[in-house]
Amino acid sequence: MAVRFRRAAGWLGGLVRDLGPAGGGRVWAGGWWPRVVMGVGVGVVAVVIGVVTAGRVAEASPGSAVLVPVALGLAQGLPLALAPMRPMAAFWVSLPVGVLVSETVRAGGPGPVWAEPSLLAHLGVLAVVGLSVRSRVLPVLWLVTLLAGAVLVQRMPGMNASPDLVEMTTLSAVVLVAAGALRERREALRRLADQERVSHAERLHRSVLEERARIARELHDVVAHHMSLIAIQAEAAPYRVADPPPELVRGFATIRAGAVEAMTELRRVLGLLRDPADTPGAGPAEAPQPSLADLAGLVASVRSAGVPAELAVTGYARPLDPGVELSGYRIVQEALSNTVRHAPDASVRVEVGYGSGALTLCVVNSAPSTVGPATNGTGHGLVGMRERVAMLGGELSVGPLVDGGFGVTAVLPTPRGWG
Repeated sequence: MAVRFRRAAGWLGGLVRDLGPAGGGRVWAGGWWPRVVMGVGVGVVAVVIGVVTAGRVAEASPGSAVLVPVALGLAQGLPLALAPMRPMAAFWVSLPVGVLVSETVRAGGPGPVWAEPSLLAHLGVLAVVGLSVRSRVLPVLWLVTLLAGAVLVQRMPGMNASPDLVEMTTLSAVVLVAAGALRERREALRRLADQERVSHAERLHRSVLEERARIARELHDVVAHHMSLIAIQAEAAPYRVADPPPELVRGFATIRAGAVEAMTELRRVLGLLRDPADTPGAGPAEAPQPSLADLAGLVASVRSAGVPAELAVTGYARPLDPGVELSGYRIVQEALSNTVRHAPDASVRVEVGYGSGALTLCVVNSAPSTVGPATNGTGHGLVGMRERVAMLGGELSVGPLVDGGFGVTAVLPTPRGWG
């Protein structure tokens, strides 16, 4: 019971705060241009309402001072001008001003419960308030408006004011419901956009982690292979020398021990990134990794799939660092996959340039005559390219070309000793 009471008290306290003059948020749209449009629109409507109100008051009270119509006109237009910035304050100002203007207009002769400018002004304020306050506040605003109309009816003895009261009650309900529905839709779209941004960031982060794990697994295979060779050569080297001195034997033993220890640590650190199926001997993780020498077969497979493809090699083709060879192959593979996926009827050219200190890979496809089928790509391919190039300290350029085609260019430094 105590918990329910506290919840009810909290809900009631929140409702009171929402109904206060500071309740509601600003409804100005983001950006300077929408703000200017809304500000000008609200200002024009407020001026028109004020002028019409002053005219109706002057017509109903021809003997009154000039300041009376002017003051009431300004007072009637004020809530509309205030509503976008202080919605609830505008509501609480609009009601008494509307009652006062309606009483003044009706004093000059029979008229409706709500004077026309007061009715329009209050409906405009209700529309703005409905766009800015919580849904739980709307029924209270409708009841307060109904109560103000009832007060005006009580001051009209002998007149059938029911139609006017029903009109105001119905119009205010329609305006509040419509504005509340628009606000809920706007909030739902905002939450959906926020969730989409979070989901996109999570997908991007996950793709980066997955690609890093893949690269780490491949590095594990390449480096472990060479460390194993070092250990084997260090172990066999003393037996190739007749009567090797003890220092030489100890030196090779130290080299072998260091290689084995480094290989163990490498497997411990990078091996944590492997999938369970990538255990030694369990599958393709132990298979030889592709290199730049396999690009000819890769291009041929693309050509056999119906995509015109050609391979051009410039410079002195030679073995490079295994990491550069593997990353270069994967980059070309992903670029060709994107061409087949997004521009299946385009031609593609793969250029491999062997420089003195860098390897340049360029994959360019022509403009497609038709757009490829829509795919739910996650962007893993481009992320993988960037990760591989960044890991090697290279440069990557990806983007559309002037002729409508698409190009991928990667420059990978070649370590010293590998050309």
